[in-house]
This record gives sequence, C-alpha cells and structure tokens, in this order.
Amino acid sequence: MKKTSLFVIAATLFTFIASLVASSACLWGWYQPEEPTSLQK
Repeated sequence: MKKTSLFVIAATLFTFIASLVASSACLWGWYQPEEPTSLQK
C-alpha cells in the first residue's frame, strides 16, 4: 500500500513538473523579448 501511494505521489509530481516545463516553454516561445543593445551591434 505504501509503495503504491509513493508511486502515485511521484507520478503526480513528475506530471506537474512536466506540465510546468511545457507551459513555461510555450510562454517563452510566445513572449520574445527585444534583443539587448549589446547584441544588436
């Protein structure tokens, strides 16, 4: 019983982290900041 609950917690955690990474990547793809002046030269 304890091993199963531990597995469920780990799976939930990994799913949450994966969705967080995916959403942040989506946000970074949508929001493209202007180039700093040091890179424009």
